[in-house]
Amino acid sequence: MYFIVIMAFALVLSDKLPVETALILRADDAATRWITIGIVLLQIPIMALLAGIGAARTQYRLNGTAEGQDDAADELSWFQQIELFVIAAMLVFVMVCTAWPTIVRMTWHLDAYPLAAEAVMLAPTGIALLAGWAMQYRAELRLRLEALELPPDERGVEERRSKQSEGVAAIQASLRRPDSRATGIVAYLVDKVRHHILFLAIPMCIIVVAKHLIDRYSDADATWLIKLPRDQTARMLILQTALGTVSFIVLALAPVMLRYIWATEPLPDGPLRKRFERTCERIGLRYREILLWHTHGMAVNAAVMGFVAPLRYIMVSDALLETMDDEEIEAVFGHEAGHVRHWHLPFFGVFAIVSMYVAGGATILATMFYQWKNWPVDPGALQLVGLVSLLGMWLFGFSWLSRKFERQADLYGVRCVTPDIKSCTQRCPVHGEQRRAGLCVTAVHLFGNTLGRIADLNGIPREAPSWRHGSIQSRCELLEQFAGDAEALAGFDRYVFGIKWALMICGLIGTIVAAWLYYDPLMRLFGLR
Repeated sequence: MYFIVIMAFALVLSDKLPVETALILRADDAATRWITIGIVLLQIPIMALLAGIGAARTQYRLNGTAEGQDDAADELSWFQQIELFVIAAMLVFVMVCTAWPTIVRMTWHLDAYPLAAEAVMLAPTGIALLAGWAMQYRAELRLRLEALELPPDERGVEERRSKQSEGVAAIQASLRRPDSRATGIVAYLVDKVRHHILFLAIPMCIIVVAKHLIDRYSDADATWLIKLPRDQTARMLILQTALGTVSFIVLALAPVMLRYIWATEPLPDGPLRKRFERTCERIGLRYREILLWHTHGMAVNAAVMGFVAPLRYIMVSDALLETMDDEEIEAVFGHEAGHVRHWHLPFFGVFAIVSMYVAGGATILATMFYQWKNWPVDPGALQLVGLVSLLGMWLFGFSWLSRKFERQADLYGVRCVTPDIKSCTQRCPVHGEQRRAGLCVTAVHLFGNTLGRIADLNGIPREAPSWRHGSIQSRCELLEQFAGDAEALAGFDRYVFGIKWALMICGLIGTIVAAWLYYDPLMRLFGLR
C-alpha cells in the first residue's frame, strides 16, 4: 500500500503529465471531458466489486478451524494483492493516458491553489480505496476474531494468557482502552486511512505545497527572498536545492508527525516499560519515547521511527501486547531495535538519493536520444521516463534492499533475546557444550514462532510474499539455516556489509557526476567564472 501512495504523489508532482503521445482521448469539448470524468470514476465501482468478491470468498472459507483460517487468509491476501495491482494500473492509466490532469489543472483552474489540484486528481483513487476497505471490513474483522477464538489445542491461546501479564497490564493502565472486539466500520476505516495513507500523505502534502510555492516563485521571477540568476540551469539548481532541503526537513520531522497521525500515547509505567528500558540500555538504543500504538486491536506490530535519538520513537501496538507473551514481545522489540543498531534508516536515505540520481540520468539519456533522432522534445515523455525509472528503483531496488535489512534485523532480534534464555539444548552453538559463535537454537525457535503468530493474528499466510519483508516462511527458514551453519551466518553478515558499502559508493559517484554536470552553472552562480 505504501508504494501506491508514493506512486500517487510522484504522479501528481509530475506537472507535465499526461503524455501527449499516450492520450487516448483529448478533452477538447464538454462531451469528451465528461467521458474522461466517467472513466476516472470507474475506479470506484471496479474496486468495490473486486473487494466484495474477495470478502465473500474469504468469509465462505472461515469455518472455525485452523485449516479454514489458513485458507481464508490465503484468499484474502491473494485478492488484496490483485486489488493493489488494479488500483495502481488504473491510477497510472488515468494520469498518463487521459486528460484528467489537464481538466483539473487547466479547465477547472485548480493549479493556482496549493494542494487543490493534487487533492482532486487523487480523490477518485482515495474513494476507491475506501470503498474496497469498506467491502472487506466484515471479512477482515471476522478473520482476526476467529484467529483469537480458535480452541487452545489449535493456537495455544489459553496456555499463553497466563504469560501476558506485562502486556495486558500496560493496556489496562493506558488512558485509552477501546474494545478491540467492538470495532465499528468508521473506526476501522479511520485506522486504515491513518496507517496506510496519512502516514505518507501528510509529509508528502507539505512537500507538494513547497513545490507549488517554489514553482510560483520561479514563474513570477520574484525577488522578495533572493534574486534568481538568469542562467536557466543555475535557476533550476537553486530551486531544486530548495525543494530538496524542504523535503529533508519534512522527512526528519516525520516521526513527530507520525506520533499524532497515529493514535499513540506514552507506554504506561510498569514491568513492560521497565523491560524495554533495560533492553535499550543493554543494547545502547537511545530514543525520545516509547509509545503505545492504538489500532483497535487490528494490527499486531511494532515500529521504530526516527533517524536521530531526539526524534526517535519506539511504538508497540495494543494487539501485540494483548496477544503475545513477554518473551515474544521482547523478540519483536529486538527486531525493531536491529533496524536502528544497523543504521537501516540512514541507508534507506542513501538509497533514495541514489534513486534520484538514476532517475535524473535516465532523463538525460532520453533527452540525448531525442536529440540524436532529431525529434521534438516531449516534456511529458521525458518526465515519464524519469518517473518510471524512479518508481522502478523503489518497486524492485527498495524491496530487495528492505528484505535484506529485514533479515539482518531478524538476526538482531534473535540475539537480543538470547541472553534471557534460561535453558537450551546441548546442540545449541551458544549454550551447548562447545560454546562457539552462532545463533541460539532456542532463541531462533522463539523468534520464528513469534513471526508465525504475528502472521496468523494479522491474517497473513506464512508463505505469502511481501514487498518489503518477504514471506514469514522464508524468514524462518533462513534463521533455521543460520542456527546450524555459522559459516553461512558470517557470509550473510559480510554480504549485507558489502551492500551498504556499495550504496555509499554509488551515492558518492552520483554526487561527483552531478557536481560535474552542474560545475559551470555553479561557478557562474558564485561569480567564480
